[in-house]
Amino acid sequence: MSSTTLVNIFLFVSSIGIVWYFAGVLIESVTHLARRFKKTGFTAAFFLLGFLTSISEFSVATNATLKGVPEVSVGNLIGGSFVVLLFIVPLLAVLAGKIELRNTLSRRNLLLALTTVALPALLVIDGNVTRVDGLVSILVYITLVYSIYRQKQDIPDTAAVKRPFDIKRPLITDIGRILLGGVMIFFASKVLVDQAVFFALLFGAPTSLVGLLLLSLGTNIPEFTVAIRSVIKNHSDVAFGDYIGSSAVNTFIFGMLPFASGAFLFNTGETTSTTILLVIGLVVFFLFARSDSKLTRREGGVLLVFYLAFIALQIGELVKYATQ
Repeated sequence: MSSTTLVNIFLFVSSIGIVWYFAGVLIESVTHLARRFKKTGFTAAFFLLGFLTSISEFSVATNATLKGVPEVSVGNLIGGSFVVLLFIVPLLAVLAGKIELRNTLSRRNLLLALTTVALPALLVIDGNVTRVDGLVSILVYITLVYSIYRQKQDIPDTAAVKRPFDIKRPLITDIGRILLGGVMIFFASKVLVDQAVFFALLFGAPTSLVGLLLLSLGTNIPEFTVAIRSVIKNHSDVAFGDYIGSSAVNTFIFGMLPFASGAFLFNTGETTSTTILLVIGLVVFFLFARSDSKLTRREGGVLLVFYLAFIALQIGELVKYATQ
């Protein structure tokens, strides 16, 4: 293995570490602000954490567009939806025993949310990402946001409100920590894009495939952080709000890409099977979630099978390109 390859591996791993650490800083500070203003539960997490934990996806999209490889971002966004809803959420259900979904989404809004998440994978099937695709994605995302905003919910106060916290810490401190975390995650994600392109060239694989497999894991480190903390603090409703919000924001980011870089082609050879798996997995997710308003440990295990199949497909594609 050459020294250049070792350096790129080090940069890739280091950037993931930076995202991990500053995601923790970001989430802790946002949680502190939420407690300060008594905003808790699924809805707050959907609108606040869902957006903030997607900073790395925004960064990847921005830097991929500047480098003229928007397909890296598309692969990352589709793979990210797979990671969040068919890996992190099921894993959370397995670790916590179950995820209570009451007081989160109505069945209609859950169906709309999952449709929003699946939309980018469906729109790239024809191999073209156009401004019409972007406009449809943005409009569907706005519809989801409005529908959730209008939904009447009886969300109980969580321990985040009842527990004492450092009220003496100045508001400006939390704002500064949030800004610092956002900046660090942005630049670390830029390094992730650079290394994704390097490994794509090294293996002779399409950059969209590397985005699907590597970046989708790296840029969802914030969501992994939320999963770990939610298990420890027993706040699965907050975690679920973050996951749905983050996955939906991916569709909004996808919608912005063709407006920022113009229409572009996308190699669908490695994503057709992924799209089929994603759609089937989300249908099963919906059926499980609507049955008794919770995801059980066994149901989480079933959903994890879809992610394992996704990983197997992507590794198979990488091996195929590496041996060509």
